[in-house]
Amino acid sequence: MPARSQLLKNAATCLVALTAALGVAAPAAHADSNLESMFQDDNQLIFNTPDGTRSAMDTLQLLGVDRIRVSVFWKQIAPDPDAPTMPAFDASNPAAYSQAAWDKYDQIVKLAQERHIAVNFNVTSPAPNWATGTPDRPELDKTFDPNRKEFGDFVHALGVRYDGNYLVGGVALPKVRYWSIWNEPNQGGWLTPQWSRDPRGKNAWVETSPIIYRGLVDNAWTALQSTGHAGDTILIGDTAPKGLNVKGESRPIAALRFLRQLYCLDDHLQAYKGTSAQIRSCPVGPNALADFPAQHPALFQATGYATHPYELFFSPHTRPTGTDAVTIANLDDMERILRRIYQRYRQPLPKKGKDVPLYLTEFGYQTDPPDPTGVTPGQQAAYDNEAEYRAYRSRYVKTLSQFLLVDDKPVPGKDPFGSTFQTGLMTAAGVKKPSYAAYAMAIYLPKRVVGKSRRLQIWGTPRVAPAGKAVRVTVEYRTKKGKKYRRLGSLKTKGRRHYILHTIGVPGSGAVRLAWKDATGHVWRSRSVAFSVRR
Repeated sequence: MPARSQLLKNAATCLVALTAALGVAAPAAHADSNLESMFQDDNQLIFNTPDGTRSAMDTLQLLGVDRIRVSVFWKQIAPDPDAPTMPAFDASNPAAYSQAAWDKYDQIVKLAQERHIAVNFNVTSPAPNWATGTPDRPELDKTFDPNRKEFGDFVHALGVRYDGNYLVGGVALPKVRYWSIWNEPNQGGWLTPQWSRDPRGKNAWVETSPIIYRGLVDNAWTALQSTGHAGDTILIGDTAPKGLNVKGESRPIAALRFLRQLYCLDDHLQAYKGTSAQIRSCPVGPNALADFPAQHPALFQATGYATHPYELFFSPHTRPTGTDAVTIANLDDMERILRRIYQRYRQPLPKKGKDVPLYLTEFGYQTDPPDPTGVTPGQQAAYDNEAEYRAYRSRYVKTLSQFLLVDDKPVPGKDPFGSTFQTGLMTAAGVKKPSYAAYAMAIYLPKRVVGKSRRLQIWGTPRVAPAGKAVRVTVEYRTKKGKKYRRLGSLKTKGRRHYILHTIGVPGSGAVRLAWKDATGHVWRSRSVAFSVRR
């Protein structure tokens, strides 16, 4: 997750007017009825009491979450993390680390397995002091130029511990089969330097975080391949959406610029040559296009590319105006560049020769209250549903992750909202927002103005329904001026996550909602969405 204050600055450079269109055209693609529901809340799952973690996991199970994304913080597990020099231990051996350092993660994978929730380990900074460089600015130390070999050894230890065979107390820990490498490497809060002085020009800068990240990916990939995880889902990228026009050690790089630099390509997707290639650690010479994939296999063999298409304040169909930014509204831009990158290096596309799968591993909307810059709780619910519809309609998006179950609490002594997120489905006090019900029972109308045929298309999902077997969802309708709802019909779900995309006849203008009764007799209902019939 990018720093909240940084996202506010980024948003200021990308302000656009909110559109008020009633109907939004779906992205041009094919629907994926098996879009995975991912969820992340490190405060609730990692930095919590054992009972608190168990309770949070129960809530996620109730909500129908398929997978949790869990940050594995290198510094938190490493021995003597503040020491300037590395202690004498085998960093590739999980037994060389303190058992207490592993306890939280062991608990999470066991609780998740009990609840049939899969796990994504995102291995990331902060890094131990002994594994980083020495920056001029001390506050950058935990992210500054991390040692790729030591990182690879740490990932190796993780791979061994969570390979399905590692015994703790005589019992094998569950296997983790899903990995992502580093969090938001294009943000200074997670990796520095983002930029360094270009030795060829006094006032010039060169993108540095893509170079560092490339090395981290190389070593993490090797570690996972050698520890029984070659067949796992392994994601690279996990990029934040936006950057800034100004350059500096901790100034973020926009998602698409970072992507091109990671693959040693310039703004025109041409391979760097000569000194421009050398200062970016890119291959030089007549065989550069063949050498690069051979030197960095993870960049072309990873399962897919992860990104965090936050908008936070604007609707999911409002395209960003910032150069090289990627939000939920313009994912096609990222997919198009990824395809061209693979073509440039003459590499086969991962998914049936057509696409590079995208994994949206963080997403959410900031709410007011409590953050005065956020959207209303009602808008959050509507925008969350629309964003999921856009992901569902895309043939190359495989996962959408909700970031935060519970809002962050303000950090004492700091801007109460500038360094925290209020994207949760519940407030910090535990009060459910409208988005809680909207997540459990999603609904979206692709067109909220219908013709004289009175055929209304409805998309949604009863996420709370048990995964697998199809269920029937009731469509409830009320007139434009009415207050009571009546049953209009029922629709059969499709796919593991019970998505529906059906057209149903309506008597006239009004509002609809979806309802589903669980085994206990409780009726779950979506939010209500108004529509009108054109006269």
